Amino acid sequence: MPRRWIETLVAIVAIAALGIVLYNATLVDRRPPAVSRISLSATAGGDDHLAQTLTAIDLSFSEPVDRASVEQRFRIQPYVGGTFTWDRDTTAIFTPARKLPSATEFSIEVGAGYSDAAGNAAPGPAGPFQFRTVGPPIVASMSPPSGATGVATSSVVELEFDRLMDTGSVEAALAIEPAVPHRNSWSGPKLTITFGTPLGFGTTYTVSIGSDAADTDGSHLALPYSGSYTTVAAGLGVDAVVPADGVAGISVRTPIAILFDGPIDPASIGGAIRITPDIGGDLRVVDRPSDAEIPAPSPEGSEAPTANPASPAGAGSVLLFTPSGPLAQHTTYTIELAPIVTRAGDPGEVAAGRTWRFTTGGLTTSAQNQIAFLSPRGGVRNVWLMNPDGSNPRQITTELAPVSAYDVTPDGRSIVYAAAGAVRVLRLDDGDPTTLTTPGNYEYGPVLAPGGADVLVGRRDATGADLGYWLLPMPGASGGGAERQIVPDGAPPLGSVAFGGDGLGADPDLSAWMGRAAFDPTGQTVVIVDSQGRVVWVSLDPRQLPPAIEIEDVGSPIGAPVWVDDVVSLGGEGSFLIVGDPGIGIGSGVLVVVQPRAALFPAAGPMAISRHAGIATLVAPNGEHIGYTTLVSREPQQLTTATDLLDRSPAFSPDGTTLLFGRALASDPTRSAGIWLCGLDGRDLRQLSTDGGDPRWLP
Repeated sequence: MPRRWIETLVAIVAIAALGIVLYNATLVDRRPPAVSRISLSATAGGDDHLAQTLTAIDLSFSEPVDRASVEQRFRIQPYVGGTFTWDRDTTAIFTPARKLPSATEFSIEVGAGYSDAAGNAAPGPAGPFQFRTVGPPIVASMSPPSGATGVATSSVVELEFDRLMDTGSVEAALAIEPAVPHRNSWSGPKLTITFGTPLGFGTTYTVSIGSDAADTDGSHLALPYSGSYTTVAAGLGVDAVVPADGVAGISVRTPIAILFDGPIDPASIGGAIRITPDIGGDLRVVDRPSDAEIPAPSPEGSEAPTANPASPAGAGSVLLFTPSGPLAQHTTYTIELAPIVTRAGDPGEVAAGRTWRFTTGGLTTSAQNQIAFLSPRGGVRNVWLMNPDGSNPRQITTELAPVSAYDVTPDGRSIVYAAAGAVRVLRLDDGDPTTLTTPGNYEYGPVLAPGGADVLVGRRDATGADLGYWLLPMPGASGGGAERQIVPDGAPPLGSVAFGGDGLGADPDLSAWMGRAAFDPTGQTVVIVDSQGRVVWVSLDPRQLPPAIEIEDVGSPIGAPVWVDDVVSLGGEGSFLIVGDPGIGIGSGVLVVVQPRAALFPAAGPMAISRHAGIATLVAPNGEHIGYTTLVSREPQQLTTATDLLDRSPAFSPDGTTLLFGRALASDPTRSAGIWLCGLDGRDLRQLSTDGGDPRWLP
């Protein structure tokens, strides 16, 4: 090989060796490490320098470091012991051995001299990084604010804490006075307290959180928390809801009403009630039906005062929902009244909210072979029907004022009744009642004439003047003529709304609004016991003069007269029986034969007569028990003996073999003890209902 070539090859190798030396020299790490970030693992309130008391400190380095060199130079002031863990060799995690003290300033520093893996030492310290631990948790806000007044009874309470809390410890430390059922829900640091029932009106409620409540770090409230607020005053009460709560058999044509104890503001009723299942209808404020007061005289020169019993003068105290159509049969409806209805003129007085339920019955097209009775079970005294064994009770009339008297047509398809001075006819196969009473009048005590073509009523005008007794034609009945007056005076007084509740008051005046009259089978004669206690015999034959004769010496008649069909034993062609006191010395009350005049035997209360001339009446000194006799035997046999019950309103089954009667509590004669049956010998005594009065077994 030529020498020149050898020299060239040597030079190339030398250059290559030099390149290798220079390359290795550039890869040697001469830079010291640095702390790129110091941070807290558990901050509070979004502040990077505010720490939870249970936090770790993370130190991130620019390159892998020698762990021992870092741990030896780590400083935390005030001193806290702890341990290090590493994420690879670039992040040191210092975990304090115990929870940091609260509300304390800390400083973190790594001293100079910590080194990287190549031994390069940091020439200066890293830090200081300063942070502060949070203090004890606090309730930052309360809604409604503490001290608030006039708070709605449907409101919820919201407590906002300054951090996330241990929800279990807070709920265990929570107290509400006065106690009320509630449930708790959380959204981050906010606790919402929802009450299971509306709060009381005019009540101060205190919400407190004990010091055992802790945040998620276990830090407790430094002091217990307490906040109070007062709900809106009530002042507007509810007298009744219609239909009443829990009642079954309600008419499918019922209105839904809340009867308040004062006038209500129509502007406050929007959204006041919710009905489930949902039904359409009209919600409005109306007057409470009443005939208790005479309207004020009209100003001079204006029209004369008039009264319409369907909407009498009142104060607009009824919230009335009228469904747009019949309700579903045999269906339970739930009504919710929101606590938003206010008293007229005083929006600070609100009625309490409430929830109630009722169940409808079925449609009824005839009352034949049914027992009719009056009952307030639906909220207001109305006519009800039930089967002869007491099953399937169902409401027929749907008045908002108490029904004071009723009668039923022979075919059982129509009921005529009086409520708040208005006489109405309800056809069971139609559903919408027809009002017979014309505006400007009040009418009471309807009694149907034989055949059902006419109805007898007592009448007063809008001023309360006594207009006596009238015959009114029944709508659609054949043979009925124009209305006519048959007795000039003696009509029941205004105020039949007093006949509310069970209608069994001990006050004998309560009977004044009942139909105390009886027609003979031909419909040509009627005997009336008027409101003054007079017994008046009236011929409906216009050729008979005088048409009306007062029968004297009956003495304090009780109940209605009854017509006797079979009067052979009485020796007359036509007779009425009535309980009275003619003063002949055989008892405080006797059955009196009106024509021919005679006294039969002692009795103490209203009576009934069967088709076979059996007589049921009240016996014993004060009419406590049912007695039975006949026109032949005359002496009544006492059938019942209960000392805690008082018998009322005797009636017969259509075949005359069973007695039907109401009962009241001896301890409170105004309260019904139900409708009962027994045989003519007092056997087979059984109760058909737990309430009701004035029962009738319809043929």
